[in-house]
Amino acid sequence: MIRFDYSVFRDNKAPVIPVEFRGRDRWHNLWVYVDSGASLSILHMYEARRLGVDLRGCRKFYIVVAGDRRIPVYVKDLKMRLGRRVVTVEVGFCSALGGAFNLLGRKGVFDKFRVAFDDRRETLTFY
Repeated sequence: MIRFDYSVFRDNKAPVIPVEFRGRDRWHNLWVYVDSGASLSILHMYEARRLGVDLRGCRKFYIVVAGDRRIPVYVKDLKMRLGRRVVTVEVGFCSALGGAFNLLGRKGVFDKFRVAFDDRRETLTFY
């Protein structure tokens, strides 16, 4: 069992937690918003540079945002450490996030853990 307290995000408590992703040469700490409505984990484009991910070696697809603008998403499998567990997560890198946050979605996470959001206690638990 791995339990996190919610963190303050935009003046409210939210399921924002620290995780680590394996970069080219070492582990990197990142804060992610755990989003049960997101099928894919999406990180800022600058995280790809920080992790040493070469986008030319990634699978590419497009998402449509406001104004029918198409934004590329570059997808790669990365090792993620959550507590002491290491799992492989499919991660998309996208510039459309703006300054909001990195998202930790379901694929590669919710199929490996039972995830419990407890808004009353402001905790998030992975079993």
